[in-house]
Order: sequence, then structure tokens, then C-alpha cells
Amino acid sequence: MSKWYSHYDDIDGLRGAVAEGRHRDIIGGLWEALGTLQLDFLKQQGLKPGHTLIDIGCGSLRAGVPLTRYLDAGNYYGIDLRPELLEAGYDREIAAEGLAEKLPRDNLHATAEFDLSVFGIKFDYAIAQSVFTHMPISRLTDCLLAIRPNIKAGAPVYITFFERPEDADPSAPLPHEPGGIVTHPGEDPYDVKPSALRAACPPGWSLDIIGEWTHPRDQRMACFRHEG
Repeated sequence: MSKWYSHYDDIDGLRGAVAEGRHRDIIGGLWEALGTLQLDFLKQQGLKPGHTLIDIGCGSLRAGVPLTRYLDAGNYYGIDLRPELLEAGYDREIAAEGLAEKLPRDNLHATAEFDLSVFGIKFDYAIAQSVFTHMPISRLTDCLLAIRPNIKAGAPVYITFFERPEDADPSAPLPHEPGGIVTHPGEDPYDVKPSALRAACPPGWSLDIIGEWTHPRDQRMACFRHEG
């Protein structure tokens, strides 16, 4: 990779943090709060134990632990850029919680290109929490195009984003409350205007901007679906 999008691209720093036991911190902390928030939100959106779910950018399984506990055995899947985070999440969180029998290790896959084909199924639900807040919005388009063959027609793909108002200065840093995060249109953490989010939606996909969902750092929620 010729350009760092975020600190996740600092491989040596990430490996050092994981080796020191900071696999929760490297993905942003708020372990219990954000894991529970995602589970509660998805249940409100109709997620049932019998559904299959792909967690895009699952990291060290902050949401993976409560989702594995809730879903039927084998129904939680995750992808992440960094295999070190997947290993730490599985060994230090899933196994430690006694959930290894519910989550086969092969349900986790390291990929830089949002490749879901390795799983060989079509998913009922997908979520990408605090993924596209760390990379340019063009990568969201790449993601939707890549995952489409493995997402059921009409299935929801939830993504979070930092919203920049349409009338905001296009270059000024933008503070968010709660959380105190300051975002930018061109560097990590990234924000995006609703119009740019719509423009990132590929042909054949629809977008519903849900907005507020009580995220502790003011990330907003959007839902994409493809027509099949």
C-alpha cells in the first residue's frame, strides 16, 4: 500500500500493540459499549439467531463476541485487513469466553479486498462499524461491488460514518459530540457529506440514511441493499 489511510496501516505498530495485549485498544476501545450497541441495533433491525451475518472490519471481535453468543453456531463470520487482530480476537476473546464451538476459526478471514467468496454462502445481514471512518469513501464503493455476489438480494448492509453537513466548509476540521472526535474529508478519521455517501452507492444498490443510533462517538448509520 503506497499510502496510509489510518494507523491500521502501521503494521509494525499494530503488531506491537497486539503483542502487548492491547488488541482492544487498537480498534478504539469502548469494548463492551460498542459490542452491545451493535448487537442491540441488529436485533432491532430483525436479526434472529438463525440468520447469517458478516462483520466487515471485525477487528479483534468487539462485536464478534456478543454476536457469536447470540447467533446460532456457525452463523457469525468476520473479515478484517489484519490477521493479527483476528488471531488475538479468537484466542483471547472467543476462546476465553468458551465460544470456540460456536465460531469455527474458518469463519474469520483476512482480506484487503473485502473478499467474501471464501465462505461460499450468501449472507442475510452485514455490518461495517467504524470501517469507512478510517478510509476514503471510494473504498465503500469498492466494498459494495466486491461483496455483492455474497449478499442476498435485499439483505441489509449497515455501515457507519461521520457526517459532514452539506453546507460545512469542505476543508475545515469538524468536531463531533459526544466523543470529541475531530474528523476531516481527506484524512483519518474521515467524514462524508450525505450527497457524497449517495454518490458512492453503485448502480443496482439503494441507500437509506438512518442517521442517529446512539453511537458514543457520534457515528451515524446507513443501510445499503442491492436489488439482485
